[in-house]
Amino acid sequence: MTDFSIRPIKESDKESWLKLWEGYLVFYESTLDDKVTETTFARFFDETEPVYAVVAEATDGNLIGFVTWVTHRSTWAITDYIYLHDLFVAPDSRLHGVGRKLIEYVYGVGNETEADRVYWHTQVHNHRAQLLYTKVGKRDGFVVYRWPES
Repeated sequence: MTDFSIRPIKESDKESWLKLWEGYLVFYESTLDDKVTETTFARFFDETEPVYAVVAEATDGNLIGFVTWVTHRSTWAITDYIYLHDLFVAPDSRLHGVGRKLIEYVYGVGNETEADRVYWHTQVHNHRAQLLYTKVGKRDGFVVYRWPES
């Protein structure tokens, strides 16, 4: 494992990010229409959108991970909440602190913007990630419901 740094995503990262994004979707056994992926990537660079991303870049220039988040209002706070939406680290770069550094980056954004909280969800079966999450965050005990069901 090489050293890495965390930096804002650039438009020139698109091809490398798409490879990681595809790995993320495969991990969650999901598919998305290409238009959704294109729109998501474009939102990272649209100043009117509250959608953000940073990447983990190895010293050799390869992208090895990313995190995305959205900011939103809450009826329970004056300042925004940050929802950490997507977190993915390439399989061969896991267990080297990449995921933790990506989460800590978002915590830094929360501090800078005085966000009331940073929160996220994960699937019940994602035990490996939960080993990290219980070290860097606290389970809130909520159960998530959604509509439509699919």
